[in-house]
Amino acid sequence: METIRILGAGECGLPLAHRLLRAGLPVTLTAARDAATVLNGTETSTQVKFAPTLDLEEAAGLGHWRTRAPEIRGIRLAMVMEGQRVLAWTGRFGRPAQSVDQRTVFARWLTDYVDAGGELEIAELTTAELEHRAARADLTVVTRATAEQAAYFPVDTGWPAAGPARQLAVFYLDGVTADPDDLGTYVSLPGLGEIISYPGLTGAPGQERRCEMLLIEALPGGPLDVFTAQDSPDERLRRAVRLLGSVLPADLADRYRAAEPTDGGASAIGAVTPRMRRPVGTLPSGRPVLGGGDVVCRMDPGGAQGANSAAHCAATYAAAISARPAGPFDRAWMDSAAAPWLAGTAHPAAHWTAAVLAPPPEMQQFMLAAQGDPTLANAFADTFARPADMARLAALGENARQQVG
Repeated sequence: METIRILGAGECGLPLAHRLLRAGLPVTLTAARDAATVLNGTETSTQVKFAPTLDLEEAAGLGHWRTRAPEIRGIRLAMVMEGQRVLAWTGRFGRPAQSVDQRTVFARWLTDYVDAGGELEIAELTTAELEHRAARADLTVVTRATAEQAAYFPVDTGWPAAGPARQLAVFYLDGVTADPDDLGTYVSLPGLGEIISYPGLTGAPGQERRCEMLLIEALPGGPLDVFTAQDSPDERLRRAVRLLGSVLPADLADRYRAAEPTDGGASAIGAVTPRMRRPVGTLPSGRPVLGGGDVVCRMDPGGAQGANSAAHCAATYAAAISARPAGPFDRAWMDSAAAPWLAGTAHPAAHWTAAVLAPPPEMQQFMLAAQGDPTLANAFADTFARPADMARLAALGENARQQVG
């Protein structure tokens, strides 16, 4: 028996493989691409990792950029209509966040895994191949799946099913004027979408450099939804700069006037269909497999939760496996292993993402109150790091309303 097989080498699969390897457990990681292909490919998303996630990475020996990546100290939030701010405030994180290009991260983590003696298979598995490998393993964890394979994990009917909330355009940029206070920027454009920007690190491991990461979230079919797959990266960026100039206040738009792509793969477009699935999947043979990361909880990046949720999933699963290395890893065990992550991280993160993209009336009132109360602004910012604290946020907002009343 191979004992443990992990399918997918991303924010969940790679840390899980590293943690199990360090614990002395036999593990095989199946990745779609090797380190060189990942590094020379196209970026696929944006990611902000908050302090609890950075702590997990450091504890697992994966925090290579903790002292080198730019610190993101908080959020400069604005609501903009017709090019003018109608609301603006700054919220500080309790501890800084950071962002490192996933191409840089995954290439380094893959290399480190192999150097440490981890078994790596480069393959895009068909379902039949997944069945064959799962039959030889005591436990199979699926953190990356084709649409066919993801369908083996039942949809959680307690969560509404919907199409993509936003059309996404992502850019990694040189030449952007840095925020003077090391803050990320979050601009809400009612009826249009959001523009999110923050400093990060990109480049080959050992040759990283600072950049700006820009995410344009467009309501489908709206004025921000202007990017096509046929555009070249340069044309896509020119279109983005023109778009920013048309919807943002001049001082914000001017930050991007001299922007250039960091490399040939520094832009991407697409959309995310949010989906919550049950953590135990059943292959056609009837064999159970454990799902993790985006396979179980897939969220729009506008809430900045995907990478963080995946990292906590990896840590939770590694602890559960290490506590019972001989198994058996049956359905009941799989459900119990996933329960702490789902209740403590994934479900709150999904609720937070939905609330950020479509703020309910009480959150709108909170955001208005935060304009004159730094305590509320800081609490809002810190909830990105701990979405499970949404109840505390609501209590602070209620206290503020009572004081005003």
